[in-house]
Amino acid sequence: MDLEDFKNLNIDKSDWQPVKFGDVVKEIRESVKDPASQDIDRIVGLEHIEPENIHLENWDSIVNGTTFTRRFRKGQVLFGRRRAYLKKAALAEFDGVCSGDIIVMEAKEKLNPKLLPFIVNNDNFFDYAVKTSAGSLSPRTKFQYLAEYEFLLPPKDQQEKIAELLWAANRVIEVNLQLYEKTKNYFERYLIESMRGKFSPDSSLWKEYTLSQLGETYSGLNGKTKNDFGNGKPFITYMNIFSNLEINTNAFELVQIDGDEKQNKVAFGDIFFTASSETPDEVGMSSVLLEEIEECYLNSFCIGFRLKDFSSLDPFFAKYLFRSLQVRKFMRRHAQGSTRFNLSKTTLKNKLQLKIPPIEEQKYLYEKLESIQKIMKRISNQIERVKFIQKSLIERIFVNQ
Repeated sequence: MDLEDFKNLNIDKSDWQPVKFGDVVKEIRESVKDPASQDIDRIVGLEHIEPENIHLENWDSIVNGTTFTRRFRKGQVLFGRRRAYLKKAALAEFDGVCSGDIIVMEAKEKLNPKLLPFIVNNDNFFDYAVKTSAGSLSPRTKFQYLAEYEFLLPPKDQQEKIAELLWAANRVIEVNLQLYEKTKNYFERYLIESMRGKFSPDSSLWKEYTLSQLGETYSGLNGKTKNDFGNGKPFITYMNIFSNLEINTNAFELVQIDGDEKQNKVAFGDIFFTASSETPDEVGMSSVLLEEIEECYLNSFCIGFRLKDFSSLDPFFAKYLFRSLQVRKFMRRHAQGSTRFNLSKTTLKNKLQLKIPPIEEQKYLYEKLESIQKIMKRISNQIERVKFIQKSLIERIFVNQ
């Protein structure tokens, strides 16, 4: 069955019966005072359950100690009852103990156990859990409230077929996730090695530059208050730089610029760096503008850099060069501060040293890295598409209508 079959599946609910969640699911309240004595070696807190991930892939070791006493067993479902809007519910694929903020659930005789993870992993169930939660800072729901959730239950013979269908879609997602991870690892290794000259036909031709030899830095917006933002001219935000190797020209925000103001405009080929962050690991994240735009400005917490020309450094290659391991190490090492870390323009210009291949080799490396990125993007799009179809299918099946 391909994706279109999943999407266009005709579901006949004429013989399905309305049930309450508590009619077909029970809460398991098993406890163990000394987990280690019961050969239990894994503990699960809310932080180990990933939002909207049906699989429980993270845990901690019992050797690190725990106060948890709630026991769960392989095949049961763990539902995060605290802050249900985080959408945390996963199938346990091993035995362990978990936080008291996790409800342990198990299917009763009327319900095929393979369906339970999908019943609780739909937006309607999460919405119901949120509505039944109490508390202001850390709202929690209870199983007795969730037990009142109503949905249509298929006959037992149909449940098996539906479960097979939903798990088939899940396997497609898992295969693609594994493929994405392998491709990502390959990309990261290739980026590291290529920037070291490992694949170069002649690395002796690579030249070393300080950043100041290649161009000039400039500042972002200055003299602005919060009232100046929301309308006017486009500007590049901090997060646009932080999140993208290449500036997303569809994600600009607006700032009011008066006619007599002297503000620096960005240009094609400019390279941008985040100049401030709460951690040294996030200082100096880079992005390159690779589209021609008429008038645009730069966020004040960022540094702009304009190449003198493109004869020594190609802006397209720069997209990957400034995200390489060597440059990231430099940024972390030169981040100054204690509660907040900053990167100075002077340090960036005079101390950052770059070993750069000839232009033709830059273009080759860019094209190679870009081709791997495109493969990653296709896989990512496939994952999102299957997730969307699976989610739509779950909602069509388990919404009471």
